Amino acid sequence: MDYKYENIALLDFIKTLTIYRGLTLRKLLQKLHDEKGYSNSYAGFYNKLKNQTIKFNEINDITSILGYEIIFKDIKNKQSK
Repeated sequence: MDYKYENIALLDFIKTLTIYRGLTLRKLLQKLHDEKGYSNSYAGFYNKLKNQTIKFNEINDITSILGYEIIFKDIKNKQSK
C-alpha cells in the first residue's frame, strides 16, 4: 500500500504507518533502539514526533524499520498524457 504525506501532523502519519505494520510506537522505538542504537526514551521520541523536531535521517530510519522507502517525485515538471 502506498501512502502520500498530506498536510497532517507528522505524529499521526507515523502512527498510521506503524499501526499498518502491526506495531505500536513503543515497539517501533524498541526496534530503532535494537537495530539503530537509538535512545529508548519514549517521551523524547514521542515529543520529537509531536513537535515535528525530528531529523530527516531519523524519519528515514523509521521508514526503513517499517519497510518503506521515501521517494521524491518531481511534480513541477509532470508530463501531461
